[in-house]
Amino acid sequence: MDRTRIIKVFEGTQTKCVLNEQEKQDILAIRDLIGDSNLILQADGKLLVNHYTGFIQMNKTRLLIYPKIARRVQDESLFDKAFEILVKMLVFTEFIHVKHISAPQNTGLYKGDILELLIGIFANELLLLFKKDINRSYSPVTENEPFIRGKINFTGNIKRNSYRHHLHLLEYEQFTENILMNRIFKTVIFNLLNRTTVKENKIKLRQALLWLEDVDQIKLTGNIWDQVVFTRLNHQYKTVFNMAKMFYNNSSVNLNKGDESTFSFLVPVNKLFEYMVYKLLNDAAFPDFNVQYQKPFRYLGTMNGHNSFLLIPDISLVRNDDVLMIFDAKYNEAFSDEGNISLSQNDIYQMLAYSIRYNCNQIVLVYPKMLGATEDKALLCDINIPKNDGVLTIKAIQIDLENGIEDLVSYMKGLISSLLSPQF
Repeated sequence: MDRTRIIKVFEGTQTKCVLNEQEKQDILAIRDLIGDSNLILQADGKLLVNHYTGFIQMNKTRLLIYPKIARRVQDESLFDKAFEILVKMLVFTEFIHVKHISAPQNTGLYKGDILELLIGIFANELLLLFKKDINRSYSPVTENEPFIRGKINFTGNIKRNSYRHHLHLLEYEQFTENILMNRIFKTVIFNLLNRTTVKENKIKLRQALLWLEDVDQIKLTGNIWDQVVFTRLNHQYKTVFNMAKMFYNNSSVNLNKGDESTFSFLVPVNKLFEYMVYKLLNDAAFPDFNVQYQKPFRYLGTMNGHNSFLLIPDISLVRNDDVLMIFDAKYNEAFSDEGNISLSQNDIYQMLAYSIRYNCNQIVLVYPKMLGATEDKALLCDINIPKNDGVLTIKAIQIDLENGIEDLVSYMKGLISSLLSPQF
């Protein structure tokens, strides 16, 4: 029996891989899906994946892509640490809308594989719902029967039973678990049983199948999902239904929808980090401030009489109509290989443009602290740029994603207070 080959890499980091011919073909097929610039495979087996974290499986080749935050860690725990941080980010940003998720100390069960984690979440949620009350509903039934119930389909009865007077073509509704949603669940579960390699996931998926013993499988198509209607009686199944739909669609970026040979869950990690910073600030902000994500939009200027050079700040701290602070999330390393602070000159120019257009002199660049980094301080540096209306202050900070969410929120709250204290 052919086993799935699992290849682990860090996003944005070149990794030397020993691949057989089939695995090379699978990797090249993945490149065709996510773009030539996002996946580069050299002739010597060096593999580079950019911009995405998560997993993508082509045939029997599963590529696990971890956030680059742990790539400098030298011991064998680097993948586990990166995996735990990725899970924390996904949960806190509510990218995965699930209440019952494994605590970080239990994530080792999934072998650092985001696919196995998602399958585990799906199976756990489904079993919890089934044990409370398996989803049932009235389903239309058309049967040829010797006794009458429901109503007779007279037109169909004449065609089918003209020589069988003891039978009647009946139409009625039956309260059953063999409904469309459960058929979808059963079909997806069988598909996941072929994907998972974790024993605990296989056990839970088979337990879910026991609840669906009297449910038929169904051929999944793109439009079948829209036929499921949610009501107050089945709304609690919406999360697992959406997860099942995600498994069918193969990925968050809709790669090769419905292709049985491809399976993926890819997250643009820079956007994930950006949204996490927004959520932290939203939790930390004071009542009279409004934290806005990717707003407000403004143009830097005009060209030939038309608005040009649109500016979209990552996060703005606004009071009334005044932009008091701008935060820009940079999912990059803030240090060079030699250990020196290394900020992009283009980023500083971008912040200056924000300052001019938004009349804002407090800007913060937020970087993730790389695991294993020797520099522990949160505030990396201050950059002061003289302007006609005062001085633009750009602070570069790093946040330690290994810290608890409450600690991160508390730090952001203190930062806001210290920067805006003269304005209170």
